[in-house]
Amino acid sequence: MGWCCKGLLLFFFCQAWAPGGRGAEPAEPTAEPQLRRGDSLTAQEIERIIGQILQEDLQKADPTGESPLAMPDPEEKTANSTDTKGGADQETTVEVLVKAKEEEVAQEEEKEEEVLKEQDEENGSKEEEREVEEEENEQENEESLEEVSPTTAEGTTSAVEDNFSYIFSRLSAIESAIHRLNVQFYGMDVKMSQYSQNFAKLRSKLDDTQDTLTSVSEMNLRNQRHIGQIEGCLKGRRVSRRCYLFFRHFESYSNAQELCHSRGGNLAMPIDQQEYAALAKYIHESLYPFNWPVWIGINDRRSEGMYLYENGHRVSYFNWYKDPLVTQPNGGILENCVSISSDDGKWWDNDCTRRMYYVCEY
Repeated sequence: MGWCCKGLLLFFFCQAWAPGGRGAEPAEPTAEPQLRRGDSLTAQEIERIIGQILQEDLQKADPTGESPLAMPDPEEKTANSTDTKGGADQETTVEVLVKAKEEEVAQEEEKEEEVLKEQDEENGSKEEEREVEEEENEQENEESLEEVSPTTAEGTTSAVEDNFSYIFSRLSAIESAIHRLNVQFYGMDVKMSQYSQNFAKLRSKLDDTQDTLTSVSEMNLRNQRHIGQIEGCLKGRRVSRRCYLFFRHFESYSNAQELCHSRGGNLAMPIDQQEYAALAKYIHESLYPFNWPVWIGINDRRSEGMYLYENGHRVSYFNWYKDPLVTQPNGGILENCVSISSDDGKWWDNDCTRRMYYVCEY
């Protein structure tokens, strides 16, 4: 037996005894002794084991059992091998086994190639079918485009014409609306000019009316003054060229002066002793038997100690009240307006905001 055959025998033996190999498969129960790893084997036992393994492979490849490579009975082979001691039969068996293995591998490769060819043919047929379908779809699309293109062109042209006509109609409507707006604006402009002219006329009339009212009010004031003067002279007391009228109304000094002025006069301003004596007598008679202070038109509000009449002239005659306990004037800057007592006609300085009776001069 050559070195190649020995190597193949060792390879099959290792596969048979490797974990998970053929030797690991469960064997049918026999009367033969079980072998364990580590036991020494004779050449006959090794050949018998190899023959069993090859016989199982051949049965799997050809289950009918009619394989031309049927193995001889192991007992006969054992006997022959015993007689010939590794003669030419052993070499022939190994070669047959090797060839059978090679043929089995070649058959498997041919089957795999056939399967691959079939898959390639199927894929090629599918690709051809896809290409044919794509060509048919392209042809159908081209035909549909050829059929639709004239109608589409006509529809597009009509749509464009409709759009242009719609735009032109809208533009004409806008133009007419702008024209109407211009007419309305012109009418509004005319009306505004008329309104402005009427407003100017009203303004001029209002100015005239205001002037008239002013003149009327001035005339009314003059009339009131004349009426006040007439009333003062008729109801009051005439002394020389003046008339005095006493009012029983409580007013401050400033308000009393305004009321006298509105009636065409001022607060009483006697310039000498004769006029003052006549004024004191008139006040005493008007309030008798009571004693009340009465405002007259004398004050020192402009400058302390410098007494002036309401017309701005300086006072040259004084009739202050004096006694051992009280001496007038004694108010200083707090009392700047002069009043006279109705019982004796003496002068007193008082606070100008104090409210009391007053006497006017016309």
